[in-house]
Amino acid sequence: MKKTIILFGTAAALLTAACNKSEILAPTDRRHIYIAYPDSENPIFNFSFLSTPDETARIAVPITFAGRPLTGDLDFAIEVSPETTLAEGSEYQLPELVFHQEKGFRDTIYVAIHKTERMENDTYTLKFNLVSNANFLATMTGALEAEIRVTAQVAQPSWWTQEVTDYYLGTYSDLKFELFTLHGYIGDYGALDDNEKRYYALKFKYWLQENPQTEADGTAMNVPIQG
Repeated sequence: MKKTIILFGTAAALLTAACNKSEILAPTDRRHIYIAYPDSENPIFNFSFLSTPDETARIAVPITFAGRPLTGDLDFAIEVSPETTLAEGSEYQLPELVFHQEKGFRDTIYVAIHKTERMENDTYTLKFNLVSNANFLATMTGALEAEIRVTAQVAQPSWWTQEVTDYYLGTYSDLKFELFTLHGYIGDYGALDDNEKRYYALKFKYWLQENPQTEADGTAMNVPIQG
């Protein structure tokens, strides 16, 4: 049976609190919630604990909606898939499911992932999708599902996007990723600003110039960053 997490405000809360409230809207004013995938329309969020020295990671999942602007903080709902292989509590924790008015039309939830020994040998997943509640309609097919894949092995992280490939680090390979975490940057590279990305890409480029590396196909390892 699928697990549904839905947070509803009570009638009293509607009158006394700005948070967790539900509005009565005309059908044409309903808000439609969906996931704003960082990498085009790819619903998969990859994460490897090789990219951080921490035992807990926070995976950012951007959420947005179309429709009438918020007049207060509103709850939304998700449904966890039975195909999920991460263990709730010991390996993942869901955040409070609230869309904050101050964020405008785009907010972010952060799913906590805890490293466990078994991740050293395999990849485990958390799958969930947005579902409708009294505040938001989840009707945008193709933009409602998310799959967080977690491992402690070498694996391409979600922050290694096409932009990172084109302008900073070049084509992904397991070897390049492992070397970059050792000689460039360890952490969420995607969370850095452009100047920071450039700094660490150049740091890695200069290391490669002093320590030439060969990819598995026999070509020289390189990065496209200029400087």
